[in-house]
Amino acid sequence: MKKQLYISILSIYVLFSVTTLSATTIQYVSDELTIPMRSGVTTGHKILKFLNSGVALEIVEFTDDKKHALVVPVNDSSKTGWVETRLLMTNKSAREQMVSAKKKIQSIKAKQGEIKKQLTESQRHNSELENIQTQLENKIKNLQNTLASLRKNASDPIRIADENEQLKQELVSAESKVEDLTQENLILGDHNIKQWFMIGAAVSIGSLVFGIILTRIRWKKKESWGGNY
Repeated sequence: MKKQLYISILSIYVLFSVTTLSATTIQYVSDELTIPMRSGVTTGHKILKFLNSGVALEIVEFTDDKKHALVVPVNDSSKTGWVETRLLMTNKSAREQMVSAKKKIQSIKAKQGEIKKQLTESQRHNSELENIQTQLENKIKNLQNTLASLRKNASDPIRIADENEQLKQELVSAESKVEDLTQENLILGDHNIKQWFMIGAAVSIGSLVFGIILTRIRWKKKESWGGNY
């Protein structure tokens, strides 16, 4: 009976030891300035390394009395040694937590400064884009004005050409009318000349006839006067 109880206790111990070895436990050096890491559990064992406060240690195993622990520094896995468990803490020391908090605050401030810098750069870039947009809008307005002017200037030659064509047609019509009037004037001039010529001839003939008649009348008067003597 005692033998079975001993075997059960031994099995439980071995199981506990295996579970302890398989699980990764992290503890930290206490607020002491430094603690020695030795090659064994006694003070007579060689000091392998001094561990500063706040150093993270991976627990490999504990002694039966839990007063010592075999540890591996997380930042230097090449070293393995024993330290007193009373000098270890399951959490970081307040000082280390303060240092960590300060680092986080500094990191946040640095990120905040970077964000502010990026924001300033974004605002500057946005201002540049707004200026470029304003310049483009002004260019568009100028182009629109130029286009309107070109359209107006382009429409003027067409209008002028139409007016010139109309004037040419009116000029041709006027020239035709002038030519017709000239012909009419020539015809009328010839007709007037003929009329004046006929009138002149009639006047000449009438004058001749009148002269002949007048001469005969005179001769008759003379004959009549001579017979009376």
